[in-house]
Amino acid sequence: MLNYNLCFIRKEDRVLMINRHHAPLKGMWNGVGGKLEPGETPYDSVIREAWEETGIGLRSARFGGIVTWETDGRFAGGMYVYTADLPEEYKDAFASPAESEEGILAWKAVDWVVQPDNQGIAGHVRHFLPPMLAGAEPSEYRCIFKEGKLQACLTMPLQEESARNAAAGAK
Repeated sequence: MLNYNLCFIRKEDRVLMINRHHAPLKGMWNGVGGKLEPGETPYDSVIREAWEETGIGLRSARFGGIVTWETDGRFAGGMYVYTADLPEEYKDAFASPAESEEGILAWKAVDWVVQPDNQGIAGHVRHFLPPMLAGAEPSEYRCIFKEGKLQACLTMPLQEESARNAAAGAK
């Protein structure tokens, strides 16, 4: 099992992003999420993290795949990634930008998020977010870093065990 999760909450052609106050990725825009707690399923964790970071109570989230990373040739970690539509009751209630303990929350246009020259977004997001938002079959997105710079993001079939772990607890 992986230790982290990430969620991209969609509202029409925008996704809710957080500009993190703390490492990792301090000062960069990314989805909301965090660390799985002991005994927690990835699905339950992403629902909890979305609530804690945004105050949005998601009724469901779609598993999009896993993102793993290698640093200088060694496995360095990974996360379960989900997408969710903003529940109807929050459509008018959630103003942005909004300050939170974790960072600044704001709705960002998907086209802006995935721009190749956008230096304010975590660099690997533009590789895995478009297929996830399009509803593609969950995959593994293996990000390869060398000396702290993203070299490649490979899309690979998802191992059955990873898919089972991510779906556990889904309603």
